[in-house]
Amino acid sequence: MPSVQSGTRSWAIKVVRLLGFCIYVAAFFLPAIREVATPGAGEPGIHEGWFCAWVTLVNTFSSQMWHSKDCLAILSGWINPLVLLYLVFLIWRKAVWPRRMVAGLVVAFMIGTWIYFYLVPLVPLIGHFLWIAGILMMLAGEVVGCESVAVENSKA
Repeated sequence: MPSVQSGTRSWAIKVVRLLGFCIYVAAFFLPAIREVATPGAGEPGIHEGWFCAWVTLVNTFSSQMWHSKDCLAILSGWINPLVLLYLVFLIWRKAVWPRRMVAGLVVAFMIGTWIYFYLVPLVPLIGHFLWIAGILMMLAGEVVGCESVAVENSKA
């Protein structure tokens, strides 16, 4: 019989994931990045999250982009499809290892995004920070051992 503590923990993880998903979606409509102001240039551009996601995914098919530092931007664009794949893997309890591999790739691509911001340079804005926070909230169940809770509950 599952303990009350494991049931509460499982419920809390689901709430955190749902809240993270809502934050993740909202972030797409907020300013995500700003170009660095340079002397003599015009006003630096500010781009919303949906625009960043679209540009990076479209550039996936440009071989020129893969042979430059812009490949890091392309990888950042693949975070969104990977997050969706992660959510699909949450449905199947036996998909623990594929889910964890996808989660690892998402975190690695996040790091690549920050390296790209440094190299270009770009300034992350509220949309980027909320996007990251939402994703980390969805992935948090991997860190706190959500699978062990699911296994305990299924044995009941």
